[in-house]
Amino acid sequence: MKNKNLFKVEEDLSGVRIDRWIKKYYPKLSHNNLEKILRTGQVRVDGKRIKSNFKLEIGALIRVPPFLEEYKVIEKFSYQVSAKEQLKKYIIYEDINFLAINKPPNIAVQGGTKIRKHLDGILKSSYKSIQPRLVHRLDKETSGILLVAKNRKTANHLTYAFKMKKITKHYWAITNGDFLNKNGIINIDIRGKNSEKLYSSLTYYHKYMKINNKLNWIIFRPITGRNHQIRIHSKSMGAPILGDKKYDNLFKESNNGLHLHSRSIEFSDLDGKKFFFEAPLPVHMVKTWEKYNLPMKSDFSGFKEFILES
Repeated sequence: MKNKNLFKVEEDLSGVRIDRWIKKYYPKLSHNNLEKILRTGQVRVDGKRIKSNFKLEIGALIRVPPFLEEYKVIEKFSYQVSAKEQLKKYIIYEDINFLAINKPPNIAVQGGTKIRKHLDGILKSSYKSIQPRLVHRLDKETSGILLVAKNRKTANHLTYAFKMKKITKHYWAITNGDFLNKNGIINIDIRGKNSEKLYSSLTYYHKYMKINNKLNWIIFRPITGRNHQIRIHSKSMGAPILGDKKYDNLFKESNNGLHLHSRSIEFSDLDGKKFFFEAPLPVHMVKTWEKYNLPMKSDFSGFKEFILES
């Protein structure tokens, strides 16, 4: 049984101060009480006492006292027909254990302080008797395949499969710049979110088609799953993703959205049955494909051979 008083720090909270982490999850706790429980060692990280300015690192274990539950604000979701109808538009496949959805661009996967509409909320409002569980994420601006578990057993299986690199994902992208080689590996460390610590990050790429002197159709296969990994790695090669407001210095409003799409995913379920799904492109990318007369299918068998040989 999962310990409700023990939490593992995920990448998106790496570098956050412990006092801010506590306030995020237990907002009803007063500042004086927060300082008291830290001072008396009632909150520990990896078994050690910490001060309020202690910065968390990915993978660290936070232990909190049981009484903090009364200071927690639980976001409640009730079944809504409108949410179910919205979710139906995204579903590619669904069975009793999981669903594969095509996430639209510009919708957050999870909620936050200033995020009211998010995919996690839509999922939890779409079912009466089950609690869907996210097992991985996509950036808000990124579209494409996302797996969602419908029970704890499947969630544990898929989470472990991602961790052990047993799930294969390919992304389609248009880059604002060229890659020198047809196939290659980008092995550049990435800083954790809100942190100065560097984490190893690995991405394979395949230059599928040169569109013109500026634009290229690139297929990416990320091996690790760091925050903004493909976007940062693409920029590091001098070819940021087209439409990337954050990492493309040549971004123009006319680009009409980030051209990064989680196109396909391949994995096995608990029984060893293999699955492969592809997600259709979002509207703004379809327009780009039509503008340059690009094929909607791609043959990247040579890319797969390159990966196997690497």
